[in-house]
Amino acid sequence: MADRYTSLIGLELDAPVADVGALVHAAIEAGDLDRAAPVRDEGTVAQEVNWGGRMQKAVVRHFSDVDPLLLRTETYVGADGIVQGLQRQAGLLEVLARRLDVGVLAVRDVSAMATWDTAWMHRVAIGVVEHADAIATRVEGEGTWWVRTHGAARFDVPDLELYGLHRDQVEPATALLAHVHTQLLDRGLRGQLALRDGTPIHLVPVLEAWEDLPLDWPGIGRAGRDRGEGLDGPRATVSILHRPRFGRYRKDFDGVLAALAGS
Repeated sequence: MADRYTSLIGLELDAPVADVGALVHAAIEAGDLDRAAPVRDEGTVAQEVNWGGRMQKAVVRHFSDVDPLLLRTETYVGADGIVQGLQRQAGLLEVLARRLDVGVLAVRDVSAMATWDTAWMHRVAIGVVEHADAIATRVEGEGTWWVRTHGAARFDVPDLELYGLHRDQVEPATALLAHVHTQLLDRGLRGQLALRDGTPIHLVPVLEAWEDLPLDWPGIGRAGRDRGEGLDGPRATVSILHRPRFGRYRKDFDGVLAALAGS
């Protein structure tokens, strides 16, 4: 497995870390980390570490130019899944927090664009992990709504979006995206996906979907080539899967919206 540091979770700090190398080596001496090496010429601000007796690595990196200050861990969790992947990364955060001589204000999940208190880190580190701990949902709109997720791409599946929702469809849309993600995480991208009532559905990349949706809906067209923070990874929406006509798949986004009423 190639190292792909796609899960980014850090500790928000009340003061800077003077030397990340010294921090991780203190953790090695305490038996909490296995080994470490500087990242290129960034030894005082970034170290690559191994922990837990595994070959899988992470980078520990300090950011002094953000507010609050951030000590971020960067690792790959796709092969481990939501529970074991986040548990392992939260355990690394705990190791670092124990060796810090500065205060920890909060935990920032950069991948999911979520901020948690330190109790979240301790809970996840013992394996008490819920879907929302790994994949966050955002809602935006007024009159017409846009629901989207953040954090799923680090588990090797696309984040999901739904557009053109009425306010009373937001809650079932959120439940539907969680339902689809559960199937994706269990079956992979090649597995058959379905609505809660069993209706087969198909993933459509968001940029492709925009060709068939009103451009004035929230979340569509607004970003163009630059989708903005947190929206530049693999993302898809869903369409009901009909039998192809003339060898082509017909997209049915309206069918998904109509089905939300019965979700």
